[in-house]
Amino acid sequence: MGIIKESASYGNKLAKKSWLIKTGKFPEIIEKNKICKLGRMIDIGCGVGSTAIFFKDFFKEVYAADQNCYLSEEAKKSIQFLKIDLNFEKFPYSDGYFDLVTALQVIEHLENPFHVMNEAHRILRHEGFFIISIPNPFQIASRLKFLFGGNIGRYTLDNNHLLFMTRDVFKKTFLSKFDLVETVYQKGDIPFWGRLGAILGRKRVGKHQKILPPSELFSRGVAYVLKKK
Repeated sequence: MGIIKESASYGNKLAKKSWLIKTGKFPEIIEKNKICKLGRMIDIGCGVGSTAIFFKDFFKEVYAADQNCYLSEEAKKSIQFLKIDLNFEKFPYSDGYFDLVTALQVIEHLENPFHVMNEAHRILRHEGFFIISIPNPFQIASRLKFLFGGNIGRYTLDNNHLLFMTRDVFKKTFLSKFDLVETVYQKGDIPFWGRLGAILGRKRVGKHQKILPPSELFSRGVAYVLKKK
């Protein structure tokens, strides 16, 4: 139980910036979908606070929430932080309080991931936006690993990922409360490149070389831009 509860923040704590920030996708998403820039947003599973800091340039009020405080010193000075059990606790905000909720590389770590979905829906205003990013479940390498081994990379005993969403699970849960506005893929990496690295050495090959066009078949990460129904 303790490991699972802590795992909600683990991925974000180590990764200082989401690939959506590193690749410059966020401003494009904001402009394309006309997401309100003057209201409030909250980053759930905020880790060190890099996403919340990024959104300081776009929103008047920026909040962040996580199971424990991992915020950088810069983040502690500039954002409003909430320590909360992401699996079970109700967020202390009124209905419709936020214009944008983000949960990046978070929900796959939770033992009760649909609680965050329900709370995001509640605290968002009508037609407010919910942006999530998760490991891409349909990457070709993952499909082949499941076909031949009955398991999928990043959902093994060696990591802390729990939620795996099929298309229909996504429809029955998230898309029952939100409209899917846009799907954004991370730049793709060569399937089984890591195997080559194991043979030739990481220094010669590197890890997860992202040189392929973003797509369902090759991308390690996917983000969904959702609008509250």
